[in-house]
Amino acid sequence: MNVREPNHQLAAVMARADCSNKGLARRVQDVATHHGTDLRCDHVSVKRWLDGMHPRGLTPHFIAEALSRKLGEQVSVREIGMRYAEATPFVARKPRQAGGLADGVTILVSGDLSANPQVVESEVSSDAWNDSMVTWLVNPVPIPRPLAEQRLITAASVEAVRETTGMFAKLDYRFGGGHARSTVVQYIAMEVEPLLKHVTPDTALGKQFLSETAAMLRLAAWMAYDTGRHGLAQRYMTRALLLAREAGNRMLGGRILAGMSHQANYLGHYGMAVNLARAARMGADGAATPTAMALFNAMEARALASQGDEAGCCRALGGAERWFERRNSEDDPVWLTYFDEAELAAEFAHCFRDLGHHHRARDRVLESVTLSESLYVRSLSFVRTILATSHVAGGDLEQGIAVAREVVATVADLRSTRTRRYVQEFMKQLARYGNDPLVREFQTFAETRLARARSEAGAAR
Repeated sequence: MNVREPNHQLAAVMARADCSNKGLARRVQDVATHHGTDLRCDHVSVKRWLDGMHPRGLTPHFIAEALSRKLGEQVSVREIGMRYAEATPFVARKPRQAGGLADGVTILVSGDLSANPQVVESEVSSDAWNDSMVTWLVNPVPIPRPLAEQRLITAASVEAVRETTGMFAKLDYRFGGGHARSTVVQYIAMEVEPLLKHVTPDTALGKQFLSETAAMLRLAAWMAYDTGRHGLAQRYMTRALLLAREAGNRMLGGRILAGMSHQANYLGHYGMAVNLARAARMGADGAATPTAMALFNAMEARALASQGDEAGCCRALGGAERWFERRNSEDDPVWLTYFDEAELAAEFAHCFRDLGHHHRARDRVLESVTLSESLYVRSLSFVRTILATSHVAGGDLEQGIAVAREVVATVADLRSTRTRRYVQEFMKQLARYGNDPLVREFQTFAETRLARARSEAGAAR
């Protein structure tokens, strides 16, 4: 006779969430109903789960999501003692009463909050980038949808999403994508996604709400990208682009495609990065501010520099400069205000570094650092690493390492995988100096400082 072992992990999470058996049963039923599933459970069902009974089907995922929503952080099926459910794909049915716009957001956010491996550990797909790009350019008109009831959507709803996105963006700039990512996803699940099913896309207010939601999804994508969850980031960007298309917001759609280009370039898909940047520029032409057009040209230049196409890169940089000269920052939406003189100089620095023009890269870095606001800690870390690289490339090892030490001290406090990769790439540049004592001492310092930061971050979770 098999004796069930009590599920102490589920009990511990419930205690941390201050959730009773009856309260959890109600929350699990709410989650299941939200996903269009009929699930009957009560406090007795929860008692059985705690006693060691294994709930079947998608129920473990619903339990994890219910506790995630209560705690405001991600809880996986493994953390609640139901690791066996990882083998069950979490493909939820369409939510009831959904007009179609909320469907994909619901499935994506739910899978993210429940730490479903098929969502949070998904791989990047080149086909997904290509499909997004082609659809955006060839079929820009959204699919007609049945009218939804919009009584819940107000001007205050739009403003709340816009202001919240701006607040989270500042945290992202300063502390890295990993700092508040789960909170952003939780906000989308609790405050934004329930309203999507009530949006009427062909009204001014509906378009505004869709645009602000798309901007928030783009931020969630960027945070996932910054923490190395590339497939998840791609999913958020794809969903954000769909909503921008529904809203008819060509400039925001271009910004999302530019983000896809940035990620593709980072992952070494240089040809795709060029095409995505060009799609951003072409699709938004006539509908975007000069600042946005400058950004799209800069992304194209970045990708061309990665390909070693110096002539093409310089043409794109020239286009970025010409557009930027026409800029009026008062015309730009909140999500574009970060792209200022300092950011443009940083884009030039990245391009010159990738083309091997380290002296020119250094000049642009110094310009960027001088102009940059202290809020943009992560961006400053990127360009200062380029500065360290340019010093080393010019033969000034001591100055390069001095700058790099300052970067490491900052990066250690950022929850950003990308900044750590920049440091790692800098350390590779030091290989030609062999066993130089200065290099050995820096490598030991960097590895120790970053390892300690990772340990401290893990302990804090």
